[in-house]
Amino acid sequence: MSDTYSRVGYLAIKKETTENTAVTPNVFIPFNDESAAVEYGYTPAIPVSGSRALNRRAVKKRITAPAGTINVNVEPKTFGYFLEAILGDLISGNYVKISNVVGTFNTTNVVTFVGSAATATPVFIGDDFIIFGAFTGTPANTDTLSQAVSGATADVDEVDGAGTVKGHAAKLPANFSNTFTMEFGYSDRAHRLVGVKFHSIDAFGQSDDIITAGIQFMARSAFRQARVTAITTSGAGAKTITVDTTQGLVASDSIKLYRDGSGFLDFEAASDAIHTITSLTANTIVVTNLQTSTAIGDLIVLAPQTPTYTIDSEFSWVGGSQVSLGNTKASFATENVEDFTISILNELEERHAASGTNLSNRFPTALLQKGLTANGSFALYNQDEGFIRHLRLTTAQAAKLQCTGGQIGATGIYYQLQIIFPEVQFDPYQLSLSQDDLVNEEIPFSAFCNTTAAYSVQILLVNNVTVY
Repeated sequence: MSDTYSRVGYLAIKKETTENTAVTPNVFIPFNDESAAVEYGYTPAIPVSGSRALNRRAVKKRITAPAGTINVNVEPKTFGYFLEAILGDLISGNYVKISNVVGTFNTTNVVTFVGSAATATPVFIGDDFIIFGAFTGTPANTDTLSQAVSGATADVDEVDGAGTVKGHAAKLPANFSNTFTMEFGYSDRAHRLVGVKFHSIDAFGQSDDIITAGIQFMARSAFRQARVTAITTSGAGAKTITVDTTQGLVASDSIKLYRDGSGFLDFEAASDAIHTITSLTANTIVVTNLQTSTAIGDLIVLAPQTPTYTIDSEFSWVGGSQVSLGNTKASFATENVEDFTISILNELEERHAASGTNLSNRFPTALLQKGLTANGSFALYNQDEGFIRHLRLTTAQAAKLQCTGGQIGATGIYYQLQIIFPEVQFDPYQLSLSQDDLVNEEIPFSAFCNTTAAYSVQILLVNNVTVY
């Protein structure tokens, strides 16, 4: 098998502590394809110089923010990392499904599980679920909830008393500041993007009955290779390699030495082409022992990692998903929707400044958040004038997509992804007739911020991951 085969590649990410300061990615996520692009552009300079021949030179210019889309199958554990980025911060805790809610719970006061006498404090309150902090005691499905201060009550429908089942929820619009280091690995090398903001879900829907999503991203900087700028003689002990950039590298990263015409060279020892970075500063890399003397023009590249995965089966469409529509969230009713697509777009703008003289200073100095838009469409066969009536009268509707996966261990609770739009407006569409065909409807919609709910989109993910 060729070592250029795509299936030996991988995607890895990790949240950064400080924006645009690289970390070694260690969360591996399966994906279908990606379109990351880095443009090392130039500007031609053509001054008047007393010659009919063009006096033309290339001058380095700013590097446009690396950007692209990763298309993934939506898997109930790893998809939360993208949600954490796009939604700003997920609020995580113990998931409890509720019904028959009376009153309004708050996130300030303790709730008692009447029956088991367990207690906990809510950290996020949804319409049919509450996410709690740590349980005191062991709640049960037969309990009722009571919050003495607010007077609110509810029935418990699902709870894992052991606290294994976790809910992760958030609402948009929101400010998001989480950045990630992202790495794409190949059979013999890897490249890395730093200061990555996953900002949008483009075309969340289904493909071949698997729930899929396109995750759009933009990055502050990238590391593909570093050019050696001085000779370092081989030998034992600490060796300092001088390069033109170290942006994106981290001490303890594994690297390789590449030379045109020779390929990857013995680096740490004989027949060993991989070396570990001992320490590094701007434009210098320190390693211990050097098998081959470096030459000016050699390239330092990242060595690929060996991916490991903690995943479950992807969410499915038919037999695993349900779409509900209603005048409000309180009146949801299931619709036999045959297709569904959602886009949630946080707009970003890159900014550049004269911030230094290194290669890294050609990248953006900031990625600034702008507006939020959300839209989508669903398809079904035409039955009556209901949807066009809502469009004609500009009547707000609510929409919900719920995907359910396999059971979480032996808890009796299932992996779940729920997306709620509290207010959508149907957009213009037209029915069309063709010979011997059913009359179908594809209903586009746009989401708005509902003043009562105070959000445009709410997303809930239920799994057994403690926190993202």
